[in-house]
Amino acid sequence: MEKEFKKETSFEDEIDLYELILIFKKRIKYVAGVFVLGVFIATVVSFLMPNIYQARAMLWVDFFSTQTMIESLKANQLVKDGEFIIPLQQGRHPEVNNLSLSILNSAEFQKKVRDKVRQTFGSDVDLLYFKTDIDKKYFKTDIDKKTGSIVLTSDQRERKLAEEILKTAIEEFRTELDKVSLTYSEILTSQKVKTDKSKNFLLYIVENPYSSDVPVKPKRMLIIAVAAITSLFAGIFLVFLVEWWSKAKKRKIPLAQ
Repeated sequence: MEKEFKKETSFEDEIDLYELILIFKKRIKYVAGVFVLGVFIATVVSFLMPNIYQARAMLWVDFFSTQTMIESLKANQLVKDGEFIIPLQQGRHPEVNNLSLSILNSAEFQKKVRDKVRQTFGSDVDLLYFKTDIDKKYFKTDIDKKTGSIVLTSDQRERKLAEEILKTAIEEFRTELDKVSLTYSEILTSQKVKTDKSKNFLLYIVENPYSSDVPVKPKRMLIIAVAAITSLFAGIFLVFLVEWWSKAKKRKIPLAQ
């Protein structure tokens, strides 16, 4: 008798797969309802979201001197007609990219780009920006790992606006590099030479700003797929909740207050 009681108790604690199938079959309308509702809401919301287009440009900054070379030239006293001889630097150092990113990501530079764009499109133009702790960024900067080039991207609701932001950024960046070049010339020479030969930094536009016809955001299919999976699990959870509630009412188990 005791063995039969233990056997029955152990079976009660086990999950019966057939019983689960029957429960889902009986409550399938809950799963289907939540699934359809979730997918419908996600579809409507995703298509109400505005399209965001991305413009992209690629730059390469070359240079004739680094701080290490400057010190080397000073130490070796390589001078001709009172000026240092600065040969074309072979190879590439990370300092030039660090300098470029510092200029491009600065709050002052981003503000200059914003003001220039507003002069073109009007002061009420709707500019999207990336919020950071201390400033606003109207375009992103990154370094291509394969080539070492500087990649600029801007996400905006209008394609032309995104491209114009990058074009303006490149023009302003060229101006800033010229200022840095003149500063280098003042350090390396006894007089300020305002000619193209004084440029220590050269800006090459590898890829002009361009944008695709296909928006990068919102990713509607991804939103709908995530909503479908989430709704499916929510429907399954609802089935277990409804089944537990039904059994609780039948057994008249008092609910916790």
